[in-house]
Amino acid sequence: MTTEIAQHGRPVEQKLRQAWRRERRFHALRGVCHLLLWAAGLGLADFVVDWLFHLPGYGRTALLVLDIATLAVVFYRSWWRHLERYDPVKIALQVERRHPDLRSLLVSYVQFSDGRKVSEHMSAQLIQASRRLAVEATQPIDFREIVNWKDLRRVGLFCLCVVLACGGLSVRWTDFARTLLVRLVGASVEYPTRTRIVDIGGPVTVPEGASVTLWARADGLIPRSGTLTIRPPEGEWERLSMLQAQGDDRKFEYHFEQIMRGFTYKVRLGDAVSQAFEVRTIPAPHVTKTRVRLQYPKYTHLKDKEVDSLHLEVPEGTKVLVDLECDRALKAAEVVKEQGAAEPMKLSDGGRAASIAWDVKESFPFHFRWTESEHGFRYDSDVTYFVRVTVDVPPEVEIIAPTEDDKATVQKKLAIRYRAADDYGISKATVIYSLNGGAEQARPIGAFDKATVEEEAVWALRESIPALKEGDALTFAVEVADNREGGGGPQVVRSRPIRLDIVSIVDYLRYMAEKRAKLIKEVQALHEEETDASKEVKTLEDSPIPPAGKPEEGAKK
Repeated sequence: MTTEIAQHGRPVEQKLRQAWRRERRFHALRGVCHLLLWAAGLGLADFVVDWLFHLPGYGRTALLVLDIATLAVVFYRSWWRHLERYDPVKIALQVERRHPDLRSLLVSYVQFSDGRKVSEHMSAQLIQASRRLAVEATQPIDFREIVNWKDLRRVGLFCLCVVLACGGLSVRWTDFARTLLVRLVGASVEYPTRTRIVDIGGPVTVPEGASVTLWARADGLIPRSGTLTIRPPEGEWERLSMLQAQGDDRKFEYHFEQIMRGFTYKVRLGDAVSQAFEVRTIPAPHVTKTRVRLQYPKYTHLKDKEVDSLHLEVPEGTKVLVDLECDRALKAAEVVKEQGAAEPMKLSDGGRAASIAWDVKESFPFHFRWTESEHGFRYDSDVTYFVRVTVDVPPEVEIIAPTEDDKATVQKKLAIRYRAADDYGISKATVIYSLNGGAEQARPIGAFDKATVEEEAVWALRESIPALKEGDALTFAVEVADNREGGGGPQVVRSRPIRLDIVSIVDYLRYMAEKRAKLIKEVQALHEEETDASKEVKTLEDSPIPPAGKPEEGAKK
């Protein structure tokens, strides 16, 4: 009996395996359909996104990675997780769900099949009877019915339609499909268009504030105008109209008068869109440290000093040493004067430091011109500086005594009192005299090194002028010189001239008597005026002061 049951049980085992294989084929076919549907949908979505937004290389790579990840998830959920090992109990349960009248006979058959352990308390005859009943009850049943191919038929037909449609589109627009595949793997190719951009200005690097003309050349179907789309580093895309260049209807241009910061741009001509390019602006080198040393001329007696300003006011002859440090390396640096040629500066520290020295003799404005090292761009600074030279004012001199033309004898020892002043210092004083309008002669009367001088010099006329005689006319003045060095040398000025008439002793005494009498009269006149003034003051002091009373009624009215 046992052998008979075993022989009849083999078809049951075969039917269970056939049902398991059919179920695996079902899941495999369904997984393939789902993968094809998702692949077609993702391919179409990739094309639309890449066509509309013209993704850069990293964007297309991200899109491909997203496609692979999505297909991997679909593969797992629709196929891989359903591929299980052969489990007769599970298949038997699926068969009994479709045939509940078996009442667990098939499951019991599988569980009590050869090679399985059974309980010691179970009857062997009962087990054999149960297995025989299961074989008899399942003979007319097709276990493969656990798989419903109708569900797969709908998915398959839809998948076939989608695959045929995508295949037709790929055949119709082979170039587009091929371009999409090539772009997804990283190649930089463009989609076929009726209008083709055959040449374009590409990336541009210009100095800050320069003018730029962006251009592109088209072929194929030439539009009337193009579109330039720009986006600053922190901003939104902005559209500008590109017009055809004069004399060339295939070239389109847009001119920027001045660019202060960079941006990204694309060009659209007809249905062709260029890749994104960058316009970079390179700012002018910036001075990070300024050091100006002023070495004053010795005659000024000013101490040398150091400042950090380039607006200077210095005495004539000052040596100015300018040292600058920049934030970038320079290829060349110049100082440009408005009324002179550019003067080169000396570079050091790899081009980051520039220096120049001047011996200042006159005022001048100036600005800097930089040539940066990396790109060779030249910049003229916007700031104009000014070196103002304070002119060394000529000294002043006056004769305090004598105050007017006078008379003297040949034995006269003339006392000349004079006062002189200069902004930096008086170096010497000299009496310049002329006899009877003849050639001028000089007689030193003092050497100094100070700003203010008030001295008296005694001049013995006979010693200086042995030929002096009565009737001569002697004209003299005091001449002083300051201590200026260089340039035109010291500045020399003279006092007003004074005339001395040389007379005899008798005439001189008569002259002095007349002068004394005149002075006495002047003193007496002054004394009388003072006396009269004193009397008036005494009268005012003795007069009673009227009491403060009420104003009269008439005055009120």
